[in-house]
Amino acid sequence: MLQRSTSCDESDRRTRRSFLKVSTGIVTAAAGIGMGDSARAGDIGGDDGDYTAPPSFPEISTRDQFTDDGELKDEYSETEYETVGDWESSRGDDDQAIVVFVHGWSLDEADATDAAYTCEVGLDENEYEGFTVGFTWDADQGEGIGWETGVDIATQNGPKLTQWVIDHVDGGGLPVRLIGHSLGARVVVEALTSLKGRERDDAVTSATLLGGAIGETAVETDEAYGDAIEYAAASFDNFHKDDDLVLSLAFSAAKWAEAVGEEGIKNPSDAPGNYTDHEVTATVEDHNSYYEPGEGCMPAVVETFQ
Repeated sequence: MLQRSTSCDESDRRTRRSFLKVSTGIVTAAAGIGMGDSARAGDIGGDDGDYTAPPSFPEISTRDQFTDDGELKDEYSETEYETVGDWESSRGDDDQAIVVFVHGWSLDEADATDAAYTCEVGLDENEYEGFTVGFTWDADQGEGIGWETGVDIATQNGPKLTQWVIDHVDGGGLPVRLIGHSLGARVVVEALTSLKGRERDDAVTSATLLGGAIGETAVETDEAYGDAIEYAAASFDNFHKDDDLVLSLAFSAAKWAEAVGEEGIKNPSDAPGNYTDHEVTATVEDHNSYYEPGEGCMPAVVETFQ
């Protein structure tokens, strides 16, 4: 019996390796697992409307802090960040919370800024006039496909985003709303985990995932992120699309699991008390359109802000 079980395990591993090799071709054609919003028309991820940010768009940046192997460079601390761009003249309505948009995997610095600006336009068109900034991170590091390096860097950016949130709130800043697209979802939930570790349940008004590239069970209570989601965010909304090709093909190939951005939470009975799923298959064209003005689900996102 033991020999039979071992043989089955080895067969499963061989099957998985073969599947990953086949999927690599799909993934590469979609801008490196397609997790980046820079994928253009013709890729399985689609596009986000190709908006261009104005000069000095405000951002929180951890760019160039990581090596191509996903290691934090010696000269940076685990919570270090900087703010770049124009944070004064670009301010929105001071009665609204500040929105921090966290982009997905494979974007370079320019595309990341454009993505954050696109989210701002989508919010503005739905009468949310708060201050929107981007969180830009080393999403384009790693050799080859570089997915695992991207995951490692996204994970390490959680405490960095947390530090900005704490500094902002303690400095008398506006309430904070976090939006994470694709692998940016990992940054958001890692930030909530870090906030829980620092016993800060007063800093995040809402957290929103758009096509989140994390596992469908990871958001459950007693799993990787469920308890932190319930503790550190007043509300948590997950927007998912059941025919998201990037997540159904590329994420599943990379992680051998379903993504919360495709299926929603696996076991709704185990959802955190503040967790809500929103199925947006009919309204969102493709993986990179969630936050696209006129094409995505930003009207529904803004409704959750009420």
